[in-house]
Amino acid sequence: MNMLKHFNYLFSPLLFVKCLKAQGLPVKQLNVVFSAIVVSRIIYALPAWGGFLSNDLIAKLDAFFKTAFRWGNSCDLRRLSVLLHEADEHLFHKMVNNKDHCIHQLLPPEKILPMKLRVTNCIFALPQCHYNLYKRSFVLRYLFGDAYLILHVDLL
Repeated sequence: MNMLKHFNYLFSPLLFVKCLKAQGLPVKQLNVVFSAIVVSRIIYALPAWGGFLSNDLIAKLDAFFKTAFRWGNSCDLRRLSVLLHEADEHLFHKMVNNKDHCIHQLLPPEKILPMKLRVTNCIFALPQCHYNLYKRSFVLRYLFGDAYLILHVDLL
């Protein structure tokens, strides 16, 4: 499915939110409805598809959140980068802390170093990547951050 068609599906309940606002629903309850219906659709499986968004689509989603905030549909201004980071962090901690998690096997092996040269936050070995799709996947995006993506995409 084209991402733009998917976004049209995500934003289709806005008419419902607009009708509730026109009928006089208080702002706090309108925020709850907006979060439950619209934001939950965006957050659903965000770690899986968030790394594959183009800058244009990210800008459109951020503009959508800004417009929703300006129109009073949302009490707080959301940014896709913050939502993506929170979703990634939540899923990653579940995956690392539970050996029986269904995607635990996607983690690279842990580093085995004969001596400790410097302090590092990552305990995993750097995997070999040859494909851009793999480089944008959830595990690598969270483990090594955007600097890893930029460094290795430029090398190709």
